[in-house]
Amino acid sequence: MAERKVKQAGRKAATDAAGRSLASSKAAVARVNGTWTLGSLVKNVLMEGYGGLGDMSLHDFLMKHFKETFGVKNVSLAVFMGDPSYYVADESVFGKITSSSPYEELMEYKTMREGLYRLHNKGIFSLRQWADADNVRNISVQLRGKLNTALGSAGHTGEPMRDVDAFGGELVDGAYNSVFYATWSYVARSGECPEKWLWTGMSYLKPGEQPRLWSEAQADAPYDPEEPWEGDEVPGVCGKLVLAVLFSRRGWPHMLFDAEMAHWEGVDSLTGHNNACDAYIRKENVRVWHIVKRRIDECFEGEGVVHPFLVIGTSGSGKSSAMGPFLLNRLLHYQSERLEAVVYFVKGEAYLFHRQEKSVVHYRSQVCAVSRINHMINSGVEGYIIFDIGEGSRGMEGLPRAWGIVLIASPDMKDFHEFKARQPCTLPIYINCYEDVEFKAVLAWERRRQLASNQINRDNVNLRNYWEVVRKRIHMVGPLPRYVLGSEMCYRCRVIDVKAALSRALNGRAEHYAYLLSHPDKWHMDGTRNMMV
Repeated sequence: MAERKVKQAGRKAATDAAGRSLASSKAAVARVNGTWTLGSLVKNVLMEGYGGLGDMSLHDFLMKHFKETFGVKNVSLAVFMGDPSYYVADESVFGKITSSSPYEELMEYKTMREGLYRLHNKGIFSLRQWADADNVRNISVQLRGKLNTALGSAGHTGEPMRDVDAFGGELVDGAYNSVFYATWSYVARSGECPEKWLWTGMSYLKPGEQPRLWSEAQADAPYDPEEPWEGDEVPGVCGKLVLAVLFSRRGWPHMLFDAEMAHWEGVDSLTGHNNACDAYIRKENVRVWHIVKRRIDECFEGEGVVHPFLVIGTSGSGKSSAMGPFLLNRLLHYQSERLEAVVYFVKGEAYLFHRQEKSVVHYRSQVCAVSRINHMINSGVEGYIIFDIGEGSRGMEGLPRAWGIVLIASPDMKDFHEFKARQPCTLPIYINCYEDVEFKAVLAWERRRQLASNQINRDNVNLRNYWEVVRKRIHMVGPLPRYVLGSEMCYRCRVIDVKAALSRALNGRAEHYAYLLSHPDKWHMDGTRNMMV
């Protein structure tokens, strides 16, 4: 029963999030009638043009706009909008109803009502109070646009309200819900699946439903070179779980939440599938989360101390596109409300996720974000930091010590030696590269998505041919998905880089490296490891 309530709550929140996203995608300009004054009530501004739900039932709504009820149970429309997936099991019918213009208009009304409630809680009842308000957060773009347009109509000449805090951060509308309600899918291996699909099958979870992933014991199982891993049996998953896929419509922090731009930039994958918003979650990623979560639990229970983690993986292994997004999603779903905020640093910028307000604030400067974190720490706020070390991301040694930190890095010590020196208690976690079966799972996932979107037909699946290409690429550049699963151009550039690096590294030192491989106790920190990786 408790699990059912959790799922229902998740579906309800997911629906609200979808409604807000639909509402904010429409024009943010109010239909102002020219009669607004600074004394006008924000209620009248926001609710202008909306008739409300009234006593309309779900059947009344469906018959009016679709001429049929689709066999769903009749409830009040207000109850249905709270959790539509509970009443409509068929995904095609669910999509048809919730994506229709009449339903979107009702969701706009719901969005305005929720925004009005937030404003009233902040003591804002009139346009004058809105104009004088300072740093109003968690207000949607559409609602803000209507109020600012009304201010202009009322003759207000001051600067319109923006969602900018005192540290230069700006609200990113829809980003929180996109990450929190990201949808999950499974790729599992089963003898019942046909060979043409490399014996892999797919299953999709409903929006808001949380996944069943590898247990801590399964994730920590030692690697056995004599027995190649072929997936694990996980309760609730049909077949042996090989891969989980986490999809966010707005994208992820490493994309700066610009999914539209990522799609416009074109496809850079072997199959031709645009996987920009897909995070391929492996058992290795779950192993890292178990370690991080265990430490957070201990800290909140008063049995441990805060110390940073350093997650190290070879460049191109999916740290930014999978490890970071997965940790972020799990932290936002962390069970204790004591964890109030999560900050994600990437590409010299930062995103502050407020769990209680379900909002995201974007800082274009790392320095400003750190100042904001210190301010929150002084106010008694507890949070966690994810720092993706990469292009444009430096200065991690200045991060505060009061919050837990996960640094995501490649094995190049110059990127974080200053941080390590400042916080010697930092613990390393090394990520293993992809297994063959995980590559096969990605190929199967991408081709099935292309098939579902009519980009290919069943005769063009060719997974065995793709796997042969991948196998040869692994032999040349190693099991790194960025290059092995990338376009031909991406792969060829990597081959050139590898050959050049080997030429430099082996220049007169081949015997020295062979000696080190035979005598690991003689391996010293002289740069050898970094060159070979």
